[in-house]
Amino acid sequence: MKLEFGTKQLDAQPVLGIRSTTGMDKLAQSMGPLFGEVHGYILQNGQKPAGMPLAIYHSMEGGTVDVECAIPVALPMAGTDRIKACELPAGTAATVTHRGPYDNLGQTWSALTEWMKSQGLEAAGAPWEVYVTDPGTEPDQSQWRTDIFFPVR
Repeated sequence: MKLEFGTKQLDAQPVLGIRSTTGMDKLAQSMGPLFGEVHGYILQNGQKPAGMPLAIYHSMEGGTVDVECAIPVALPMAGTDRIKACELPAGTAATVTHRGPYDNLGQTWSALTEWMKSQGLEAAGAPWEVYVTDPGTEPDQSQWRTDIFFPVR
């Protein structure tokens, strides 16, 4: 698969999310329940998601990842002690679309950061993945689409 890199101007986007620290080897199994909890909270409070679930990667040290499992909302709304209201930042982001299993995302991330270096772009915040394809409705992993956004300057 040929990757297409680019930059995109983004508007700020309100999201609700749960931040968690886990082992990289347990990341995939921990994300589903967190997304479910956030989704339920949004619906209980009279809103609907304004986009697909996303993961904001605050840090990855060794085998540990500090990740926020979030869902965009149309209007800012209050969170709780566990579910926090925040927003994805406005500004320029380097982007790429990954197609295929989540297990291969690391290769796409590496290619994106190499492309950023080649373009003289510096990281300017926590990057995130948007899970465009719902694995619950599309069992064929080769069809899964994940959009990656990395704020840059």
